[in-house]
Amino acid sequence: MHKLRDDFFDEGKAQSLSPDPDERAESDCWLCRGGIDYTVPPATTPDSHTLDHAKDVDTYPELQEDPDNFRHAHFSCNSSRGKRAPNDQGLGEPMPAWWKH
Repeated sequence: MHKLRDDFFDEGKAQSLSPDPDERAESDCWLCRGGIDYTVPPATTPDSHTLDHAKDVDTYPELQEDPDNFRHAHFSCNSSRGKRAPNDQGLGEPMPAWWKH
């Protein structure tokens, strides 16, 4: 799982540097749609990267190592969400994709 986590971080960091705005958006936090700070190690600041699971691991342990279940998230957003559904985290409405372009 450590290699999968590291590879997913590297993928997000590369996407965040892309000249293509749609690809850059793929590296944003899937919960709040804000940009993630890929210049710091994962899980070290509120805006740093964490690998989140779209379907929580306690309920769906078989999806823990499934890259299709991985999502880029801020450390703070992922921590706030816990096991709750993404739309039940009290973080407000996600920004629409057009807002960032």
